[in-house]
Amino acid sequence: MSANRIHRGGRGRHSRTRTLSRVLLGPILVLAGCRAPDAPGTPPGTLGSPSSPSPRPTAPAIFPMTLTDDDGVSLTLRSAPERVVTWGPSNTEILFALGEGEGIVGVSGPFDDHPAEAKAIEEIGGRGGVEPNVERVVALEPDLVLNGFLGGEEWKARLRDLGVPVFSIYAKDFDDVLEDIRTVGMLMGAPGVADALTGDMAAREEDIQAAVAAEPRVSCFFEAGYPELYTVGPQDFPFDLLLRAGCDPVTEEADAPYPLWSIERLVADDPEVYILTSEAGASPMQVAQRPGFAGIAAVRAGRVYLIDSDLVTRPGPRVIEGMEQLAEFLHPDVT
Repeated sequence: MSANRIHRGGRGRHSRTRTLSRVLLGPILVLAGCRAPDAPGTPPGTLGSPSSPSPRPTAPAIFPMTLTDDDGVSLTLRSAPERVVTWGPSNTEILFALGEGEGIVGVSGPFDDHPAEAKAIEEIGGRGGVEPNVERVVALEPDLVLNGFLGGEEWKARLRDLGVPVFSIYAKDFDDVLEDIRTVGMLMGAPGVADALTGDMAAREEDIQAAVAAEPRVSCFFEAGYPELYTVGPQDFPFDLLLRAGCDPVTEEADAPYPLWSIERLVADDPEVYILTSEAGASPMQVAQRPGFAGIAAVRAGRVYLIDSDLVTRPGPRVIEGMEQLAEFLHPDVT
């Protein structure tokens, strides 16, 4: 389960076509992109890091612009936002990676912890953290609320009625992460910085693909929660990271983004590699000592690996680090 979910809830998407309209010296240019979303889910070392962005270039010619978000709602901006509230740790990370961190005036909560500067920003969560406190958001006078959680149509509508723009992004796979970063770059008037960042991420993903292409695929299991054994299904983007890193997850037939898996089924699946997220709060040694786990191939071979949850469950710039680390676990001789 990810810290980039409201109360560790799910993430999914509604089908839509994102459109961007830009007024550029008179003519109107329309750019369109399509993504295929899915239904929301239920609870569930690093080779490098994205290159540091350069300062945001001034690009007044791209405004005003109209963008349609992942909820199908259109937003028109007359100028680049200077005061932004992020509802979702991944969105906080995206803005900082684009050099826009100083403009963040509010974040969702304590999980907005990267980079360290984010910890000092005012938290605006309300009602136990499942939705923002609308009054606190309005008091911050943001030019934009950048949302990363599914649901919450009521609070979104309320903010819009009060004149606060809301824009939602939800990533289903690695390509969606890149598209969302580019979209945020457009929103912030920093398309060049976003293109450089996503270009670096895409190049590193190609390096991973080249490194593992000649290797046999490895079966694996991704633990998102225990003792209720939650894992990841093909409907959410951690599954895509596993595939690109050279794994064939044993959960490929799961019918939910974060399905509950039985110990008996796990033993029958007999994965060669077991990926343990830090959010589960266990060590590889503790996994090996669990009842019934001794018969799993990954446990017998000592191939239970711990990875920082934030690298593989937050759809932001650091997912490429997570993919690289997964590739190291799955194919240590190659990477």
